[in-house]
Amino acid sequence: MGPSTTIGDADLPPLYLDNDRRALARQGESVRAVRLQLTVLLLATASATLAEHVRQSHIPSAIAAVLYGLTTAVGLHTARRRARAHWQAHRAAAETLKSLAWQYMVHGGPFHSEVANPEALFAERLEERLRELRKVGWEDSRGGTADLGAGQITPSMRVVRAKSFQARRDIYLRDRVLEQLIWYGNRASQSHRASVRWSSVTAVLTLLALLAAVLRAFGAIGSWDLAGLLSAGAAAGVAWQEVRRHRPLTYAHSLIEQDLDTLRVAMGTTVTEEGWADAVAEAERLVSPQHTDWLVRFGS
Repeated sequence: MGPSTTIGDADLPPLYLDNDRRALARQGESVRAVRLQLTVLLLATASATLAEHVRQSHIPSAIAAVLYGLTTAVGLHTARRRARAHWQAHRAAAETLKSLAWQYMVHGGPFHSEVANPEALFAERLEERLRELRKVGWEDSRGGTADLGAGQITPSMRVVRAKSFQARRDIYLRDRVLEQLIWYGNRASQSHRASVRWSSVTAVLTLLALLAAVLRAFGAIGSWDLAGLLSAGAAAGVAWQEVRRHRPLTYAHSLIEQDLDTLRVAMGTTVTEEGWADAVAEAERLVSPQHTDWLVRFGS
């Protein structure tokens, strides 16, 4: 069986590392753009509210106009950059490479032990999926033919594939399944906490808007339209939750964690070498972005 092997991201295809880096950069850009747009819009609303009561100066009105214009500019810049679309395309490419690499290494899915030429099959499946991603805007960063197809198979991947079934099983359960199990558990907890926090914020802002409307009706706060400003804040909070998808992601990640844990136990105890390829394919299906997106739709 040989010495124990630990597989990390550095052992995966170089194109995976590049796309993972690009996806993280584009994700950060997309989130920052939305946050900036909502913040500027709230500041513009606050300036417009102030302008209604400072009749002797046009400065608040001018500031509000500039901020509304800036909000529009940020929106146009975001649409032109298409950061969210590029983020999703690079993330899909990264996860495709990672999944195919793991299936190749541990004889999973189509790369079972009876395959005559697993490297050729890896190249075929990889290029087939990347061609589909090019249609939705994915940018291929590979510079030469040496990096195409089987050129993405690293020495570490070949070492793992050459190991015995027991060794491959232990590596997959420890470095892939357990790692994903922990990741989904952490993300479910983070999403739940964020959902509770932002739901509380929007609820408080909505109640304050109601109170401001009642006080204004009785003339306690004059003609100040605090209800409008607070309502805008609550709406921004709801919009932020929709962008970050806290609640549906909590639902999706919790279900995946449960299913993956059940499969992990079965793969470590009852799954034989004959059924191993199918079990690996099922594990990769559970952790695929497509499966997460499918569950998110039901958690919305």
